[in-house]
Amino acid sequence: MFSKACEYGIRATIYIAEQSLIDRKVSLKEVAESIESPIAYTSKILQKLSRNKIINSDKRS
Repeated sequence: MFSKACEYGIRATIYIAEQSLIDRKVSLKEVAESIESPIAYTSKILQKLSRNKIINSDKRS
């Protein structure tokens, strides 16, 4: 059994990977909506994934 954070992290990683296969970048809001997670919580999870080099993050201007 996974913690909620772990489950959201796995779901977010899969969603981001699927979108990257079609050369599409996704926003935090889009990821949060797709995994049905609060934006602030998703942000913290994505920061950890990025710091651990599981996903790549770009700042949009």
